[in-house]
Amino acid sequence: MTAHRQRAFTLIELLVVIAIIALLIGILLPALASARGNARRTKCLANQRQIGMCLMMYADASKEYIPRESGRSQPPAYNGQFTLFDPPWPYVLRPYTDSRYAYIPPSIDVNGGVGDLFAGMEVYRDPARPKDLHNIHYVNNGLSFNAPNSVNATYAKRPTKMTRIRFPHDVLYLTCYADDTGNGQSTLLYTYGQNDWSVAIFYDMGWAGNVTGPPGPTTSSQRVAPKRHGNGTNGVFLDGHAVGVRGEEIVTLARWDDKDYRPNIPPSPYP
Repeated sequence: MTAHRQRAFTLIELLVVIAIIALLIGILLPALASARGNARRTKCLANQRQIGMCLMMYADASKEYIPRESGRSQPPAYNGQFTLFDPPWPYVLRPYTDSRYAYIPPSIDVNGGVGDLFAGMEVYRDPARPKDLHNIHYVNNGLSFNAPNSVNATYAKRPTKMTRIRFPHDVLYLTCYADDTGNGQSTLLYTYGQNDWSVAIFYDMGWAGNVTGPPGPTTSSQRVAPKRHGNGTNGVFLDGHAVGVRGEEIVTLARWDDKDYRPNIPPSPYP
C-alpha cells in the first residue's frame, strides 16, 4: 500500500507570509488614514461653503448687515433693561439651511428657535473634531480693530454692513473651533434652561487672544484650531467663499482684520 504525504506549510513559510502581510498593512494603513483625513477635510469645507452661502443670503435680506460678535458688543442697560444680544451667527443663519424654521414665527419665538440646541444642524459640525458635547464646531470673526494688529480690548464687533468692508475676499469670517479639553466649556453651556439663542452666542471671537492664543479654558483663550486638518484648517471669508488656510496664517490678526477702524466707543442701539 502506497502512503501519500500531505503537503503543509513549514514554519519558515508561515513566518514569511505573516511578514509580508504585516508589511502590506504597514504600507496601507497610512494611506487609509490619509484618505479618511481628506474625506473629513472635504466634508468640513463643504459645510463651511454652505455657511458662506447662508451668510450672503442673510446679508441680502438684512440691508447688507452680517452677524459678528454677540454678547460684549451689545448696548449697555437702559433703565435696568438690556436689549437682545446682537444676533449670533448660528441662530440667524440657520433658517437659510433648515426647513424647520418655516414653522416658527420669529415674532412669537424670538429666543427659542427649534429648541434642539443645534443638535439637528449637521452643517455646523466638523467631522475631524474630537467627539465632545458641542453641537457647533465653528467660530466667527467678532474682532473690533482700532488699527492694524490692534484689537479693541473693551468692545467687540457689532453687526457690520458689507459695504464697510474694503476687501471681503481677503478677510476671514469663520473657521474651525479649537478643542474643548475635558468638555470644560460645553458642560457649562449645554445645561438645563439654555435655548438655541443662548447657546449660539458662545461661538464667536471678540478678543485678540481668541486668534493668537495660547489655548485655554477662558473666554480670551485661543478659539481657532490652526491644525484641525493636517497642517492647516478651513475658513470662510467675508465674501462667502471657503478654502483651506495654512495653520501659521490663520492665527495672525492680519487675516481677521476687516479694516473697519471706527472710533473706540461703547456700542449703540442696533443697527
